[in-house]
Amino acid sequence: MDFEERIFDLIAFGTKPLSKLDKLKGKTDEETLYNIALLAKEKFADSSLTLANLKVPEALPEDIKKPLEEVKTDLSIGFKALEESMNYFAQYIVNRNPIFYDMYIEQRDRGFLYIDGGLTSLTTVRLRLDSPEVPPPNAWKVGKRNFYELEKAVLIKSVVK
Repeated sequence: MDFEERIFDLIAFGTKPLSKLDKLKGKTDEETLYNIALLAKEKFADSSLTLANLKVPEALPEDIKKPLEEVKTDLSIGFKALEESMNYFAQYIVNRNPIFYDMYIEQRDRGFLYIDGGLTSLTTVRLRLDSPEVPPPNAWKVGKRNFYELEKAVLIKSVVK
């Protein structure tokens, strides 16, 4: 299902800036963390816009198209929440105001919830189609892990000061 592949590509695209943390192996400064957060924010915004333009395949039956439109809606809400979370994270790095960190966590969790829900619905649609195809690798599992790496990096910097 090409539609499904595009969705996983958008997830991978959105979370890609966070994967830079793996390469830094805990050796990063606040400016780098700030730049990663802003780049991730931009990528999530781009993913949301691209998703809005992604067309559900016309050849599919109506009872499949509607759930796929709902998947798009859930993922879009998730991308927008993650975009907001990265904005709050960047503000936290600059100001060290714990309110920004709490807002980051709130939006991050909201984004996770909507993306997890959208992907679960997408899997359900694939099963309804009786698709023999193996789904694409789930970039979302890696993306979530990278969010936690970002949090660990900033917390380590806080303790060191």
